[in-house]
Amino acid sequence: MILNTGRVRDHWHTMTRTGKSQRLSAHLAEPYAEINPVDGLRLGIRDADLVRVKSSCGEIVVRALLSKRQSENAIFVPMHWSGQFASIARVATLVPPIVDPHSGQPALKNVQVHLSRFDAAWYGFAVLRSRPENIAATYWALARCAGGWRVELGGQERSEDWTGFARALLGASKDDTLLAYHDEKTGQHRYAAFDQKGLIGAFYIARNPVAVSRSWAVRQLAADMSAPAERYRILAGRSGADLPDPGAIVCACYSVGTNQITATLASGECQSVKDIGKALKAGTNCGSCRAEINAIINTNRVEAGE
Repeated sequence: MILNTGRVRDHWHTMTRTGKSQRLSAHLAEPYAEINPVDGLRLGIRDADLVRVKSSCGEIVVRALLSKRQSENAIFVPMHWSGQFASIARVATLVPPIVDPHSGQPALKNVQVHLSRFDAAWYGFAVLRSRPENIAATYWALARCAGGWRVELGGQERSEDWTGFARALLGASKDDTLLAYHDEKTGQHRYAAFDQKGLIGAFYIARNPVAVSRSWAVRQLAADMSAPAERYRILAGRSGADLPDPGAIVCACYSVGTNQITATLASGECQSVKDIGKALKAGTNCGSCRAEINAIINTNRVEAGE
C-alpha cells in the first residue's frame, strides 16, 4: 500500500506549541491511519481498531479510521505525533532516507508500506487530573484536555493486577478513594479515583475499543463529585438522560460536537452550514470546521433520503 503523510486541521509540526492547547487537541486527540473501508474489510480491520503500519525502515502503531475519502490501497497518517505524545507513532520513521537530488525533500507522500491489524489483548481509555509519569502499555497516545489529560491505550498482554495498574496510571494513593467495576466475562474493568478535591482520574478497560464518550469523560474532571451518585456515574461511563452527550468535537472554538449538530439537523430548523452557525455558533470563529459541518449535513441528507 502507499503511505501519504501530512498535517491535520488543528496541529502544526510535532505539536511543540499546538500540543499545549487542550482546545486544539479536542478535535483529534490521537494519531491515526485513514483507510478506505474496502481495504479495511479485506484486511480484517474495523473502525477504531489499532493497526500496525510497517515499511522497510520501521513501524508504527496508530488508530484505524475507515473513510471513503481515502483511495483504495492508500493510507494517510498525520505527521504530528512524536514520542512526547504517543508511544510508537512517529510516521517519519517509515520514510526511507532517500531525498530528491535538487530539493533535498524525502518521499513523504509516497512510501511503500504493509498494513495489518495490531493484535491488542485489551484497549483502554483514561482521563486524569495530572499527566501520568509512566504508562505501562504498548500503545498510548496522550493529549491535553480541559482539567487535565486524556489517554488512549492498548496492549498485547493483559495485566494480572488491573487495580494496581489503575492506581499507578491515575496517580492514586492508598489514602484516595478508588471505585471499581469488573465484568470478567466481557473483560471490562472500570476505575474511578477521588480525593477531597474531586475526580483524580477514571480508567476504562475492554477487549475491544472502549465505548465511552470522550467529551463526557473529560468534563467530569471539573465536575462536582460530592454526591455519591455522581461518583458511581463515572463507572457507568455515560451521562444521565438530562445531560445529552455532545459527541466527538467538531468545532474546537465553541466545543460543539457531532451529536449536537446531528440533533439540530434532525429538528428541521437547520439546512446549511450558516444555519448551524446561527443555532450553535459552530464554524463562526476561525471557520476551519465548516467543511466537516458540511460533510455531516450531506451525510444526514443521504440517510434521510434512504
